[in-house]
Amino acid sequence: MGIIESWMKRPRPSEETMTDLFSTGAESSLLEVVLYLDDQGDRHAATQLLRAGTVRFYPWPDGEAALDQLERRNARESLASLQDAVVDRYTAADAARLSTALHRLGDVTNATAWSRAAIEEDPCSPEGYLAIARGNLRRFRREDDAVAGLNALRYLTKACQLHPGHGVCLRSLAMLLLLLRAPVAASRVLRPIIRVSPSDPMVLALEALSSIVPPENTSNVQELFLRWETGSSPNHDLSSIGGIPAPEGVDAWELDCSRSLVASSSDADHGDDLIESLSVVVGSVSQATEKMGLGKFLRFTSRGEGGILMGQSESSGMLFSHSRRSSQEPLLYRWMQSDRGRETSR
Repeated sequence: MGIIESWMKRPRPSEETMTDLFSTGAESSLLEVVLYLDDQGDRHAATQLLRAGTVRFYPWPDGEAALDQLERRNARESLASLQDAVVDRYTAADAARLSTALHRLGDVTNATAWSRAAIEEDPCSPEGYLAIARGNLRRFRREDDAVAGLNALRYLTKACQLHPGHGVCLRSLAMLLLLLRAPVAASRVLRPIIRVSPSDPMVLALEALSSIVPPENTSNVQELFLRWETGSSPNHDLSSIGGIPAPEGVDAWELDCSRSLVASSSDADHGDDLIESLSVVVGSVSQATEKMGLGKFLRFTSRGEGGILMGQSESSGMLFSHSRRSSQEPLLYRWMQSDRGRETSR
């Protein structure tokens, strides 16, 4: 009882003080509190606080370096007990915890193997998916790796579906959305855990960050990734777009290199969701082929219940044509290969 009582009597940051630690310019104060907690032997609280600080003040090199040192030390000291746990019990949670420790020590290969082992052991547990997601999220934050970010989103989404109220999943998903400059979406994710854990350091950090990031004007996560990668947002100003003469029953859209709608056929759908989806196709396809060393994208054909969609790369962007009748595929192809009357379309 004496140990518990002494622990409870330790001076700890109040919620008000904690909020102050996440205010603008409070990096040094936060780091001092972290060092104090660590000196007092409360390493868990120190790690939690510093991890939240690196999110709130991102990018914060000094904080990242201190966190890396603290997490590596924690991982080294707990590694043996985590290894014993997977031998004695071998649950999905044990495998996931070992994966996280190995990842922090730089053993990515074995970390990935143990996280996948956790998924195989219990596919309905979020722990294995979360372990993979957190490794990818760390790489996304530190290396600006968009592929890692998309992988983090994929596994976080799966983890949240398996355990809708999982606080770690929700905090990690909110962090990813804030890195993509999407505070409105992040706030929606945070709502359930704000009610449960209003004084949690990570929740306070995410709340503080979401309050100073300008609201996003898209709900499409892939579009958010593209805006983060390119540093630009498309502009679909319907009042200034040109016309594209198209055959009867054919809808056409042209988007330029900035993924903005610049022309369309007279009856083409201009709904926000559709235009944003076309914008994602332009950005995703054109960037992916270059990153794969395949050069410039030329054309694609997509067939489905909604008809047929063709896309073709142009010198100034990409042209799309759509017909609800799959039998019109030859017509679409011939029309896209023609000059399409472009001398009078603008």
